[in-house]
Amino acid sequence: MPMYEYSCAACGNAFERRRPAAERNDAQACPSCGATEVALQMSAPAVHGARSLQPMGTCPTSGKACGCAHAIRN
Repeated sequence: MPMYEYSCAACGNAFERRRPAAERNDAQACPSCGATEVALQMSAPAVHGARSLQPMGTCPTSGKACGCAHAIRN
């Protein structure tokens, strides 16, 4: 279940809630003041288990930067 970030319009408190995606816009109560005027915040998704990115190399065929298996990495 995804985690969503909210911000309270009344007190400015930021908080998170784990909710089904279909319920992300449903009414929320601020845990600090109890107000229900909260805004869903945009945040970057967390990516777990991703391999580190490999630097782009120069393709011997085109001479341009690419990530193909034959690229010459500096």
